[in-house]
Amino acid sequence: MRAFDSEKEFASWLLHVGEGESREKIQLPPFCYPEIQDPVQQLFSDIDFKTVTPELLKGRAILTITNDLSMQINNRVLECMPGNEVIYESIDNIVSNDPQDHLAYTEEFLNSLAPTGIPPHKLKLKPGTIIMLLRNLAPSK
Repeated sequence: MRAFDSEKEFASWLLHVGEGESREKIQLPPFCYPEIQDPVQQLFSDIDFKTVTPELLKGRAILTITNDLSMQINNRVLECMPGNEVIYESIDNIVSNDPQDHLAYTEEFLNSLAPTGIPPHKLKLKPGTIIMLLRNLAPSK
């Protein structure tokens, strides 16, 4: 990399960051990334959710860094869709012969779990909602 003498320190730091050797937090100035107030409006503004098809949504995605944010966006998209909302609840008990397990894993605790890749305890859907189906996590049952 070529750099003026006055830029050598910056060039060295840039290489250090680019090679993944820097562990310090880097704060980007706001002009480096666009501000999107409503990602749903940004991505789906040209879609009429009354007549949406999987083909219209092909190639569109909103990526998030947390499951909580993903759920907020999913709920926002669901609000845009016509039809009556149906709520599906997960099973909230455990299979165990040990009574202590039933005390340790209360219904409230099980309902609060939100592991990655698993739907929430209360899954809200409407007719026509596009979902991603996971494989059976317990095929023997």
